[in-house]
Amino acid sequence: DAGREWIEIFNKGNMSVDISDWKLFEADTNHGLTLIQGSMIIPPMGFAIIADDSAKFLIDWPNFSGTLLDSSFSLSNTGETISLKKNNVLIDEVTYASEMGGNVNGDSLQKASGVFQPSKPTPGLHNVILR
Repeated sequence: DAGREWIEIFNKGNMSVDISDWKLFEADTNHGLTLIQGSMIIPPMGFAIIADDSAKFLIDWPNFSGTLLDSSFSLSNTGETISLKKNNVLIDEVTYASEMGGNVNGDSLQKASGVFQPSKPTPGLHNVILR
């Protein structure tokens, strides 16, 4: 998964959200977000992808036309807590562990019905548990 890690964020609210001053917090580091394509304004029910390497993400997902952000991070395969922050104020946070799945098998962890489960990746689409 070297250089091919990505995180999808979803605006489940009924108002657009400006993420231009958000940071990804991982491994005790605040990582900046650089816009590659799309907009820093995420519409209601809209998605954005934060990729460790946006060029590799687009090689893997050449038809992805949504908001794509580049950042520098490396997710631990054993698990960790990752957060989104705005001016050091927590926006959202999730903790994952290798026991949850999605580790070196091509699956991703997707939140469906309030629970994270391994499934085939669906960047920019609503999560559906696919096996």
